[in-house]
Amino acid sequence: MTSFFLSILLFRIINSFITQTYFQPDEFWQGLEPAHRLVYGYGYLTWEWRDALRSIVHPLVFATVYSLCDLLRLGSIGLIYGPKLVQAFFAALTDIFTYSLANKLYGVSVAKYALLCSLLSAMNFHVGVRTFSNSMECTISICAMNYWPFARQSTSPGSLRIALVLASLACIMRPTNVLIWLYLGSELFLRQKSLHIIFLAASIGLISLALNALIDMLYYNRVVFPMLEFLKFNVIESLSSFYGTNQAFYYIIEALPQLTILYFPLLIHGWFISRYSVLSKLCIFVIIIYSFNAHKEVRFIYPLLPVMHIMIARSLDSWTTSARHNFKRYYLYAVIGIHGPLCIYLATVHQRGVIDVTHYIRNSPEVTSVGFLMPCHSTPWMSHIHRQDISAWFLTCEPPRGTANLELESYLDEADIFYENPVLFLESNFPSPGSTDFSSFAYSWPSHLVFFETLKPQIDIVVMKSNLYRECAKFFNSHAHEDHRRRGDVIVYCQT
Repeated sequence: MTSFFLSILLFRIINSFITQTYFQPDEFWQGLEPAHRLVYGYGYLTWEWRDALRSIVHPLVFATVYSLCDLLRLGSIGLIYGPKLVQAFFAALTDIFTYSLANKLYGVSVAKYALLCSLLSAMNFHVGVRTFSNSMECTISICAMNYWPFARQSTSPGSLRIALVLASLACIMRPTNVLIWLYLGSELFLRQKSLHIIFLAASIGLISLALNALIDMLYYNRVVFPMLEFLKFNVIESLSSFYGTNQAFYYIIEALPQLTILYFPLLIHGWFISRYSVLSKLCIFVIIIYSFNAHKEVRFIYPLLPVMHIMIARSLDSWTTSARHNFKRYYLYAVIGIHGPLCIYLATVHQRGVIDVTHYIRNSPEVTSVGFLMPCHSTPWMSHIHRQDISAWFLTCEPPRGTANLELESYLDEADIFYENPVLFLESNFPSPGSTDFSSFAYSWPSHLVFFETLKPQIDIVVMKSNLYRECAKFFNSHAHEDHRRRGDVIVYCQT
């Protein structure tokens, strides 16, 4: 078993180390950046941290990694690859416990297919090794399910306690994880009708919340309850819609095909043959509840992916005849042929430039100040730049907290204002190129400007007429992008 795990861990370490691309901001800004600031004393905290919507528990994992790498004097190698190594370990645990749960519920034949599905999953390859709280939530959830007493399994008090402790930790990582355990807990209570289950869950939950509150109080230096603030922002104020809204059936029509790709037809079949199972009903319940929220993202249901892999495995295992066996073999060949190149492309090519430019800034002593004329949080920050000797800024996107719904519809953040008219924004907020009068302007011209290629004509109108800047670096970012603001290469201008 040890060699089995080490083989999977090696695969995930390679997976993690070759992943040099960008997916979504929270990977860096909600995990690594707070950890970097906690250890090194500088970095940027987004508004969520100023308003105490986030618990420090998740970043503490990476703060520990930074401290250890700093103690070992690993420099930028430890800074970049230390968190990757830790997340690779969690991703390997996801694979192993997916196999283990499938084995407990359906036997070794289904378990082998579940492990294969997990290892060949493009979404696992792309997201599982990234430092999202969703990724760690996924690992902890599937670990907890391995100790959970499902139907036809005896309830061991020790195993149930372990499951509830892990479940409470998953909920601390992401408060929305409570939906998974609300369903499983209700199903267990209705099946066993034991008040001891409620008492045990309440006891462990309260102790976990108390410890979490203590840790957060020490971090924030005041009494805070991030779970309540998270609920208030996303549900009561419904301000998460400021970051985008989707149609009601987004998770069914878009998110599930993105999560499973070539597995999707097998998921539908696996769902059908497992339609009376607890895991199948759990997925349906969570997806329905999530669908009521206007702001939707595929990574919100990522913690359900191991469960889906088990249902996909049930579909594969049901193909018993000789003809179906041959079809199954060719289907798996197609999965490898399509998922494999997609994994490599997403890990090494698509949106690579926004990572490469931070390495360039970190390793270029001539950079004394830098400004990012991009949609907010388009690159990592000090967790990758790691330089206290430079001044750096980016266009912000603070949400309109305390704003009425009517005002919310017309509200524009700083990045929105810039992209409405880049030339006007630069001429209004920056002194004329070459001018020494900075007092009446929000910004001064940095030694280096970073922006996407699509903005080059507008920026050239302002800075090239005075020969203030020249292009000194360019990094390929993507062949295509759904956001028109992020199209083209990442360009660096430096002062002449």
